[in-house]
Amino acid sequence: MPVWMWVAAAAVLLVVEMLTVDLLFASLALAAIAAAVAAGFGLGGVSQGLVFGIFAALSLLLLRPIALRHLKRRPANFATNMEALVGAQAFTTTQVTEMGGQIKLNGETWTARATTGVIEKDEKVFVWAIEGATAVVKSLGADK
Repeated sequence: MPVWMWVAAAAVLLVVEMLTVDLLFASLALAAIAAAVAAGFGLGGVSQGLVFGIFAALSLLLLRPIALRHLKRRPANFATNMEALVGAQAFTTTQVTEMGGQIKLNGETWTARATTGVIEKDEKVFVWAIEGATAVVKSLGADK
């Protein structure tokens, strides 16, 4: 197979990789580049196929797991979505009881409930937990 076909195959595989981002197609693109190099050195079609197969196996079995580990690594204090809201400060917009109320959290109005007692309107609170779409709050005057 001519060099340009291997390069075209690698390009297509890289485009597919950009859509999936799981490093499977990037591994195959790397193998296609290796086969293009083999074709550039004048090796026949069978040899090019063997080079492609060997590089595909090596990159999938050795390089991909290492790369995935590095891509999915998170810092120790990394918090997303609801996790990031726990411990945040907010203001009550209504009276908040154990039955319910509302707070302003990160510029948004949230349904809230107090851990204990009654928290008056316009009081500063901190988010103790998130349960579904409800923030469980404690008054900043109360012990954390």
